[in-house]
Amino acid sequence: MNNNISQCPLLKQGSSGASVKILQQRLAAAGFAPGSIDGIFGPMTRVAVVAFQKSEGLVQDGIVGRMTWTALGVNCNTPPVNNCPTLAQGSTGPAVTRLQGLLKTRGFYEGNIDGIFGPITRTAVINFQNTSKLLRDGIVGIQTWTALGVNCA
Repeated sequence: MNNNISQCPLLKQGSSGASVKILQQRLAAAGFAPGSIDGIFGPMTRVAVVAFQKSEGLVQDGIVGRMTWTALGVNCNTPPVNNCPTLAQGSTGPAVTRLQGLLKTRGFYEGNIDGIFGPITRTAVINFQNTSKLLRDGIVGIQTWTALGVNCA
């Protein structure tokens, strides 16, 4: 199986690997308990997927395809942020745009998705870090990217 999340792999009960772990992290972050975040798509992950699909008005088949990935905040058309770059207030560029999109999907960011890491983005990062029980420093490193569901490996 291709573990590159930018491919938006088709996942269903019985699937396993890094993409399933990302799916489980994203479901948990969205408030849908997938069971253990272990990279194994078992019955509890399927129940969480179906509940998420229902909440988004999607077909409730328990199969994660492009529409479910997109609803989970994955952009299926662009590659993931490489190497999970460290971002802080003053950073700019595509990695900041992706960060803002991920934060917006989770309800932490209400500003424009403009690729500029300003005070509004910093506040959103701190609020997300607080909710995720991470160090609340407003700096996006591997732990924050991972909590946002990005595979940093």
